[in-house]
Amino acid sequence: MGANAVTTVPVYVAGEVLTAADMNITNSGIPVFATTVTRDAAFGGTGEKTLAEGQFAYIEATKATQYYNGTAWVALAPTREIAIFNETQASTTDGGTSVATTWTKRVLNTSVYNTLTGCSIASSVITLPAGTFYVEANAPFFLGGRVKIKLRNTTAGTDAIIGASSWSSQTTEAAQTSTVLSGTVVTTASTNFELQYYVSFARATDGLGIASDIASTSEVYASIYIEKIV
Repeated sequence: MGANAVTTVPVYVAGEVLTAADMNITNSGIPVFATTVTRDAAFGGTGEKTLAEGQFAYIEATKATQYYNGTAWVALAPTREIAIFNETQASTTDGGTSVATTWTKRVLNTSVYNTLTGCSIASSVITLPAGTFYVEANAPFFLGGRVKIKLRNTTAGTDAIIGASSWSSQTTEAAQTSTVLSGTVVTTASTNFELQYYVSFARATDGLGIASDIASTSEVYASIYIEKIV
């Protein structure tokens, strides 16, 4: 416990004689607590301040400043909860064979970054906790004709976000196309999602992306960014 940490937030009455220790607590500014446990125990007891809206506290264990909104403690500068997943393959490895005219799950085999509590990924299926989330995703296609991606709520069996309409010519002289989606998702409980794609023409080996073929550099194909906003 640090030098400024306290275990109580006292209330003084008129005519009370304050000790040096009392003044040290008063002069510390925002009350400092070792943990949320000591914070919660510091209010409402005999001779202690009643917890009310507008109260501030600093927690040493997490180095966070919090305020009480009348219902719960809230971080003054909340940590952003973000998850980034993508498909990463070895150098010179193409994105794989595309499947035509059927909504099909895109591979997401790498957790690039994940600070989103309750979020996980397994077998390219993303699990999100209850909350509101902002989502962006993109995926490349080669010689696929009409192409699109979507975020599918596989728990509910519904489409959560529909991506932009795109075209990838089916001739051998075409460039690779990348299509995108963005939007928000609201969940009330733990929910599973897949990034799915649709193409009108199948292509073996590189229909889901052509390798850059740069020595010792991984190939990256489909990617998704998720941030909790509420």
